Amino acid sequence: MKLLWETHTALRRLRSTAIVARHPERFLGTPRSPFSTDRDPSYPIQEGFVDLCEPIERDGRHYMPLVAKALDLNCSLKVLFLRQEDPGSLLLNGGDLDGRIKMLCDALKMPDKAVDVKYLHDHTPLYCVMESDSLVAALDVKTGRLLQPQTDHPQEVHLVVEVEVRVLKAGEWNIPLLGF
Repeated sequence: MKLLWETHTALRRLRSTAIVARHPERFLGTPRSPFSTDRDPSYPIQEGFVDLCEPIERDGRHYMPLVAKALDLNCSLKVLFLRQEDPGSLLLNGGDLDGRIKMLCDALKMPDKAVDVKYLHDHTPLYCVMESDSLVAALDVKTGRLLQPQTDHPQEVHLVVEVEVRVLKAGEWNIPLLGF
């Protein structure tokens, strides 16, 4: 996720456009817009403005979700779920499919307070797909047989997850993500 934030053109542009006024009515008609594309990221943000792409702090930890409420975004997930069980076998070694999908959604979001994130000190901020699993607007899951020799871990699965980011309310702050 960090590499995506650093290299994707739309996300690099978003880092500039996501600077918004805390109280927009106070800044209407100002000649210098905080949305200019030539903003130097090392230059401090003007007083009265906030950066919607700043990492989110929770319990002293910092997270960098791609899909965040503040940016007026949600997402849809398309999951190809390949397992070492016959399709249609819902209750075998690894648990039922809906339980596994819930676990996947939990892994893609910022962790809950009670969850201990190992190795967090090595990754600050911790990059994740979404701020909350409540931002998943659509979920499409297809299952299939994982065609590889049986392993010692029959509950092992291979997942291909496609995330489609959706802009809920277009504004100057999230325009770079239209069509992302």
